[in-house]
Amino acid sequence: MTLSINNEFDWEGIQVKVSLPSTYDPNQTYPVILLNDGNLDFLSSLSESVILVGLTSKNRLDDYTPWKAAGLRDGAQDFGGQANAYHGHLFGGLLDKLRSLYHLDEARLAYGGYSLGGLAAVYSLFSFDKVSCVFSICGSFWYPDFVAYCKEQKLKNLDCLLYLLNGQTEGAHHTNRLAQAPAYAKQIHTSLQKHYPTGQFVFDPYGHHEQVAERFLAFSNWLAQKWKIE
Repeated sequence: MTLSINNEFDWEGIQVKVSLPSTYDPNQTYPVILLNDGNLDFLSSLSESVILVGLTSKNRLDDYTPWKAAGLRDGAQDFGGQANAYHGHLFGGLLDKLRSLYHLDEARLAYGGYSLGGLAAVYSLFSFDKVSCVFSICGSFWYPDFVAYCKEQKLKNLDCLLYLLNGQTEGAHHTNRLAQAPAYAKQIHTSLQKHYPTGQFVFDPYGHHEQVAERFLAFSNWLAQKWKIE
């Protein structure tokens, strides 16, 4: 299912796309999902009940990473570590812009993504508390020093729903630190589970690029239950 896009604009270098329910009523409040990389079709099962907001970064290797790190192989682009600035634009201004355009249900705001987009979302837990749900699907938890960071730093957004899904065979064909992706992910799940007893922490048998639509559907079904969406 390809969703219709009702609004599109640029915000501080973030390309924003908004998909409204087909029966959108400006006098009603609606839950909102902010999705890194902007692949809103993956959330289509929620599209009749939720305002979907796709976020496409101008440089995801910068905007979705918490600090600078070398590229994973010779000749690969380095990671820029600009997630704090990205989240500053997202939570410091864009969210207010969306509030001015639409009637948001403040108790049901979600933010997340896939791969590096999921890494950024989990990183936001430590600095921002503007959303009531954070989700990561195949989050890039192999990122250098991220496990230590999660274990040592104090969480800021403790009162939110948390959904983490990773694959047991992610990184199977790599020889760099990606080969240990499931082991890194397991440590992140274990570390955060203690703080989010009502969260969902899932490992499925697939690799990083497999079953993407099905993984998003599993998250969507979980969120619909938590948010009591028909």
